Amino acid sequence: MKLLGYKRIYGIIRLKSGLRIGMSKDQMAIGDVDNPVIRNPLTEEPYIPGSSLKGKMRYLLEWHLGGDYISRSTERNVYVPDDPKDPVGRIFGSAPSNEAQRRIAQKRGPTRLLVRDAYLTPESKRALEAMTARGGYLTEVKQEVFIPRIGGNANPRTAERVPAGAEFAFEIVYRVMDTGDGGQTDRENFKHVQKALELLQLDGLGGYISRGYGQVELDYRVEDK
Repeated sequence: MKLLGYKRIYGIIRLKSGLRIGMSKDQMAIGDVDNPVIRNPLTEEPYIPGSSLKGKMRYLLEWHLGGDYISRSTERNVYVPDDPKDPVGRIFGSAPSNEAQRRIAQKRGPTRLLVRDAYLTPESKRALEAMTARGGYLTEVKQEVFIPRIGGNANPRTAERVPAGAEFAFEIVYRVMDTGDGGQTDRENFKHVQKALELLQLDGLGGYISRGYGQVELDYRVEDK
């Protein structure tokens, strides 16, 4: 097995609607918003964790391919076929839980897809900082109302989100490995990575997508390294 090279995907994630990727509320103070977004602890700026982006890409691709990926997954664990050439297993990796799976993982090789955390572009950072000058907090707080079906009393709730128009710089790296085939399998599987990015733009990222949040547009390039 040999590393032949990389395909680097880089560009901009542009928010077409508000984005909410949540964080723990364990350290909330009185008066804080109900559903805070995740932030860089050093800068307090919102960002998109690579794990959120990679997880949603895998979720959408598995639903696109269908079959055992969906029917044999469990509540907490994804399903990976016992085939070293399985595209989802090669692209996104898996955690072997027994000796048989470890032998398959050795044949499959390392996870091909590396997804970095995505941070605000300098232009978007300046735009959001202008919000703080007007009393904001680098984000917007959206007021919503839940109406119980019995009783009908409106229950207000708030959700923090990154406003539409903000842009994040992102980078994804895809490894091309020679597993005895000269890298052909990984080169062919790259189409699945591009399909996952297409599906992401049709579906969404983060929470509350069915309520209009998380619509994104990607502007990216691919280069061979």
